[in-house]
Amino acid sequence: MAAPEGEPGPPIAPDLAACAHFEPPPDCAGCGACCREAFDSVPVEGDDHATLLHQAELVVTHDDGWRDLRRVPSPTGTGTRCVALAGDGTSTPFCCRIYPDRPSACSELEVGSSACLFARRRVGLSPSPHS
Repeated sequence: MAAPEGEPGPPIAPDLAACAHFEPPPDCAGCGACCREAFDSVPVEGDDHATLLHQAELVVTHDDGWRDLRRVPSPTGTGTRCVALAGDGTSTPFCCRIYPDRPSACSELEVGSSACLFARRRVGLSPSPHS
């Protein structure tokens, strides 16, 4: 039932699936999109390199000096995923094995941010905003 023009309608609970593009808040343990096939590289820059020195096998230094976290084949058979990502999201939750020492690119990516939702769209977990 619609409210009369100019009148506020009834209150709507913030978690109510009220539109076609509604998504529940992302759950990292069931998602892992940002660490999976959504992105091809996690840069290791500045202080990140010093923090990860004790886990040097995780870092790849390219010929041009660029450093990033090593990628491994994805268990899905499509693309690669971060070497530090554990779990499969179904039988075992996704989790980062270096979470306290993760690179700044990872710590700056906030759950539900535009980068998070972009990653989710790239792996098919979220609908396109234009669909």
